Amino acid sequence: MKNKIICLISILPLLLTGCSNTDSNIKYKEDLQHQYSDNYTYKFIGESEHFYFETGKVYYNGNERELLISNFKLKDNMSSATTYLVNLYFNDKLLYGNDFGKADLTKKEYMNIVIEENGKLGEIDQNGDIIGESDSFLETTKENFKNSIKLEIKYCQNSKCNTEKLQLTYVD
Repeated sequence: MKNKIICLISILPLLLTGCSNTDSNIKYKEDLQHQYSDNYTYKFIGESEHFYFETGKVYYNGNERELLISNFKLKDNMSSATTYLVNLYFNDKLLYGNDFGKADLTKKEYMNIVIEENGKLGEIDQNGDIIGESDSFLETTKENFKNSIKLEIKYCQNSKCNTEKLQLTYVD
């Protein structure tokens, strides 16, 4: 019995250390080539089981909004026949992805995705309708951005498809 307890005590720290490592190795990376401004509201990264991205920035200045998501990566090597689809939603409305001809990306195309959106939200009339430019991102605010955004990656291998939602981590 004494040997079992000693063995358990020596193995337990290894198990706890290995199983509780929830710190991500993903680090934020600047993408100065694609950014519009340097006055960001939030910086973020995203990660799922097989995918991640290193650059996420969003800017809010009054009615002006700017979004940049880039530096997409794979965590592990997938078959060269794998295809990818990135869908970006705000308040469950598709902003970028399948409906916009971005389906069936190769690995190289997936890793070169740059999602950029900018614009100025139009004025709201007396009926609550927006006059001017609008889309699901432009209708967000800095107060509801974190609850509004959802990014998913669908990947298909040998006619079998899976979808992963990326968990966002805010770095500032």
